[in-house]
Amino acid sequence: MAGRNEITFRNRREEKEITIIKQTGVQSSGHMKNLRGYINDDRKVILRDSLNMDGCTNPMRWAHHMWMTREAYGHNKAARRIRDKKTGELKEAKNTVLFHQILGFNPDECDLNGGRLSPEACMRYAKEYVGKHYPNQQIVMALHNEYCKADKTHRYAVHIVINRTDLSTGKRLDEGRGKSAKVKRASRIRDLDHEWGLKQVVEGERNSSVHKKQPSRIEKELAARGIDSYKTNLRELCRIAAGEAENIYDYRELLESWGVNTEFRNGRMYVTDTDNDRYAFSVAKLDADLGRKGLEAAFTANVAKSIRADGEAAVAGKRDIEQKRELAAEAKSKYLAQIRSVYQKYRKEIRGMEGMEIADIPKLKLPRPDSDIADDSEVKRLILACWRGADELRAEVSSTVMPKGKKNGGNAGSGGSQRAQQVPAQERPEPNKENGER
Repeated sequence: MAGRNEITFRNRREEKEITIIKQTGVQSSGHMKNLRGYINDDRKVILRDSLNMDGCTNPMRWAHHMWMTREAYGHNKAARRIRDKKTGELKEAKNTVLFHQILGFNPDECDLNGGRLSPEACMRYAKEYVGKHYPNQQIVMALHNEYCKADKTHRYAVHIVINRTDLSTGKRLDEGRGKSAKVKRASRIRDLDHEWGLKQVVEGERNSSVHKKQPSRIEKELAARGIDSYKTNLRELCRIAAGEAENIYDYRELLESWGVNTEFRNGRMYVTDTDNDRYAFSVAKLDADLGRKGLEAAFTANVAKSIRADGEAAVAGKRDIEQKRELAAEAKSKYLAQIRSVYQKYRKEIRGMEGMEIADIPKLKLPRPDSDIADDSEVKRLILACWRGADELRAEVSSTVMPKGKKNGGNAGSGGSQRAQQVPAQERPEPNKENGER
């Protein structure tokens, strides 16, 4: 499983880089909350789509729907345990529950910059991608218009959330770790770009006429030596983390989970790619908006976003509870009416069996209540009342049970049929002579 992001990948055979793709593994509740808020933000989302989410009636409840699927397959818990380096005790390993992939399109290809890719076309591209490579996963997609503050340009990007549970096998999605997994995803996008006739990004050249930011001198030197540039990757990772973290601690933890080391020197935060730790870069210099004030503003906005998401979730939960109550009340009303009807029909039928032996008179059978109303007091009372009334009616019309208020051998009434028979002598209790009873 890849827990890090990858921004660009090099096709060494053709000396080209492909369309931007990146992936993060969602492991913490905080990361999940931020991702849910970002995907559900209608102010930013242009288009939505999904795959294998037929049972999710509310598109904003996709995270809960995916959680229920993982819970059913036991995937909300880590598959293995690891030993704590300090204590030596076994503990549950970090568990990646979702993958968050982002497809970023070349600004020149997007129609908002004069290109041919509309939002609908970008979403079709994403659907083709996930349908081919993740056909058995639960997936939601949200297309955004992403803004680059550095040069004030726009482009389309599709954010893809992939649930790890494979619906066909019941296993966790596992594409492997490290560079091989990155290369595999890069190859998929390269092939799809070729099918769609999209422009390939060439290393060290001006690939976008509207996107002015070009590789730095160090990046060009690395490219000349055959080393993949990673400064752009670091910059994008820092930007993404700023859009998710709620404080500096979350920010650093998120970056480090993606393979980016962080440290403070002289009041400045520096980042280093663990795959190539020769160079360290100031976060503020990677992006002027990621200085101290910029990060604080981003954290404040993320906290507010999280609060809004929690509030919306609470409202939705309350709405669900009220809806369930209404449905239960409706089901209760229908059931009470049903058993009343059954009971009245039963009484009419039994009246026609007057004079029969009680064993031949059928007992009342009522439909079983649904589980959500079975414990309701009113339901219980009516059921018991019907049963009691039915038993009394059977005894009343039976030829073998003495009606109340009649002596042995008495008639049920003048002109009526003989309802009561004398109870057999062997069924009467004998006097207790030992106690002096007569």
